Amino acid sequence: MSSDPTTSPSPHGGWSQSVVVLEDAVVVPPSTSAKLVVKAGVFSSNRDYCRHAAMWRRDKLITAEPVFETPRSKLQGKWLWGGVLYHHFGHFQVESTARLWAVKRFRDEIEGVVFTPRDVKNGAEVLAYERDYLQLAVGDLPVKLLSASTEIEALVVPGQGFGLGRIAGGTRVFRRFIDQQFAQDVAPDGPEKLFISRSKQGLGQGGFVGEEVLDRRMHKAGYTVFWPEEHSIGEQVARYKAAQRVVALDGSALHLFAMVARRPQTVAVILRRERIASRSLRQHLHKFMGRKPLVIDALNDTSEAEHGKKRLISALDFDMIGKALKKHDFIEKMEPWGGLTASEVSAD
Repeated sequence: MSSDPTTSPSPHGGWSQSVVVLEDAVVVPPSTSAKLVVKAGVFSSNRDYCRHAAMWRRDKLITAEPVFETPRSKLQGKWLWGGVLYHHFGHFQVESTARLWAVKRFRDEIEGVVFTPRDVKNGAEVLAYERDYLQLAVGDLPVKLLSASTEIEALVVPGQGFGLGRIAGGTRVFRRFIDQQFAQDVAPDGPEKLFISRSKQGLGQGGFVGEEVLDRRMHKAGYTVFWPEEHSIGEQVARYKAAQRVVALDGSALHLFAMVARRPQTVAVILRRERIASRSLRQHLHKFMGRKPLVIDALNDTSEAEHGKKRLISALDFDMIGKALKKHDFIEKMEPWGGLTASEVSAD
């Protein structure tokens, strides 16, 4: 086992810009369905658990040491450890990409990237959007999802460079990797003013019943309403690169925007949850863009979800939203806005 010096240690030991290379490593995937903590990970040739390969979320480990399993198969050559593959779009972006920064250094040595599924029973495949996203990060390198214990001739285990909590701004080496490598071949294509909508998401997704009202308001104010789920990852990136002004409710789509955003762009985040819930997202935007987003907290603190995970649209103070957008030049000062009208409330 060899390692490089750690240049950016975590306060709790979970983040690192160091790399460990294991010979005859064994990757053990989870054997049961997971909730928060996934029992999966990497062992050295002498069956020592590799803590360096574990994943932290905020200040807690979310991958725990599994029971060692005799390998059922073997991969020849050198591979890079990607970690656990999460199918939730947000967690996939901030946690399943967290070790890809080392690809640039080891590209000429490795055969590809290996992941373990979060749940071998319900998620033992790489989804189409995940393959598209990973291709923007690592190009044509093969990606394998290991659903059975596997011995690997040599395994590169980079430290965690991204995630939720204090690491949401990424390590310097991770930010540099994204800036120089991610989606470089995707050209900007789209309008200058973009409103990223969540109005077509189901009741199981957080937000508001009646978000179409906000869609219509933003459309009248000169914004193109954009539903990310209707577009490929490449198309989403093209729109986000082209937009000079972006407005959105906080959500996973903004993690992708943050990956390709640059300082001249501006973004306004309308909170759909309590402020603490979006803290990591806001840090991601700030550190990767080089400027803080405008945060509009217009949520009625007494409101609760009434339909699935959704509140009613009346839980948002529309008058406050309009004033904030005008003050910071996201919409014209003379744009008619105001609070929700009776017809808007009754229509949705």
